[in-house]
Amino acid sequence: MNIKVNVFLSIFLMSTILTYAQKSKIASYYDYQNECLEDKLDGSYIVQGWGKGSTKKEAIDQAKRNVLNDILLNGISKGCKLLPLIIELNAETKYKEYIYSFFNSDYKKFIEIEKSSKTLKKSIKQTTYGVKLKVNRQSLRKKLIQDNILK
Repeated sequence: MNIKVNVFLSIFLMSTILTYAQKSKIASYYDYQNECLEDKLDGSYIVQGWGKGSTKKEAIDQAKRNVLNDILLNGISKGCKLLPLIIELNAETKYKEYIYSFFNSDYKKFIEIEKSSKTLKKSIKQTTYGVKLKVNRQSLRKKLIQDNILK
């Protein structure tokens, strides 16, 4: 009787450990959505951004780019709901060159990391980080007007 209980507990424990290990490996491949957390009432917003990369630095940089891309072209539907700044049909295609040059030079002026803990989802090949970011949407809008993207 005692042997059966030990065998059962051993099997149960092993299956629980394997299930947990499998979930943590898969979690980094899930596509997380950016979420607007707070309107700072000064033209800036706090956004929970998600990025993937092979290192922590790469994943956080990708999270910044993902948030700005959403603010420019897609909008953010979770949380305080932000409409895209560029509301135009096929804007992604029309302004492709502008967006490429923006992400190669200027984008860091409009976004910064908020002091808070970062959420980590890790697998063997990639790391997914969730970070709270402060986005200066008003300054970004002014730049788009200055660059004749918005009127």
